[in-house]
Amino acid sequence: MDLASGYIFGSKVGTDFLGDVRGRRRWLKAFGVFQTQSGRERKGGVIERFCVDLCEAAEVELRESRREDKVTTEGDDDAGYGTKPVVYEQLSRRIEEVLSDDDKKSVAGLEEMKKKKTETIASELLDHLIAGHESTGITLTYVMYELSRRPDITKRLRAELLSNLSPTLRFPSSSTKTKKPDDGSGRIDNGLPKPSAIDALPILDAVLQETLRLWQAVPAPQPRVTPYNSSLSIDGYDNIPGGVTVSANAYTLHRNLDVFPNPHAWMPERWLEADKERRQEMKRWLWAFSSGGRMCLGSNFAVQSTSLPPFLPDG
Repeated sequence: MDLASGYIFGSKVGTDFLGDVRGRRRWLKAFGVFQTQSGRERKGGVIERFCVDLCEAAEVELRESRREDKVTTEGDDDAGYGTKPVVYEQLSRRIEEVLSDDDKKSVAGLEEMKKKKTETIASELLDHLIAGHESTGITLTYVMYELSRRPDITKRLRAELLSNLSPTLRFPSSSTKTKKPDDGSGRIDNGLPKPSAIDALPILDAVLQETLRLWQAVPAPQPRVTPYNSSLSIDGYDNIPGGVTVSANAYTLHRNLDVFPNPHAWMPERWLEADKERRQEMKRWLWAFSSGGRMCLGSNFAVQSTSLPPFLPDG
């Protein structure tokens, strides 16, 4: 949740449930209720109000940042590093562009525009917030579960992390404070290795890919409706009429014996030992984030955020 909310709303506004135990417990209790409610019951409830509050706080942070003409990652020497409200800022800007000019001509119009904008953004970002923490949490749970059963893989993974990243992933770290560079580049040294360096770790990648294969967070069918007023063919099945619901099931796809021998076993080795052609075939069948124009738009963020939390060596 802290990673997802920090990316969406900025680290100054996002949650700190890792440190705020009482806040975390309140959220989990409220979210447990939210999961069992209908849409009508959820309206205006604790979780929806929580997201609206984050949106309003992010808007204030954006305005202050623009007024002071500085990036939100800069500040006092003791402020540490931070992130801008990346997703909120882009969505906010786009909505302001499409709102009618009539709304902007009067005080009443401006107030209505502000309300409309907040409700629209909060509705969209609540989906991002829930998807960004719940599915990642499920994946992390199974990563830790499987690693606890394979101390040999855990040992290899730890060695890879300690020897192949600069700076090393340690928390707390002496390099976690924001540092202003001397080269005039304007870049911020946040004490973390580059994302590309993390992506290049083969054992870490194998652990994540195999966990996403065996314990996909969304294993149920992903229904789609065929285009109306036409027929089509899908994988050898011809003349499927329009208006028919079809679906693919990640659980089934990920257990194709021809692609994943011994499919019910958690085997990161299958990714490490595969040649290029075999690995590409496995990637083609991996459907943890769906595919096509309606696939998960946060897939890259999900993989990156899943790559860090469980593997922070404590020394």
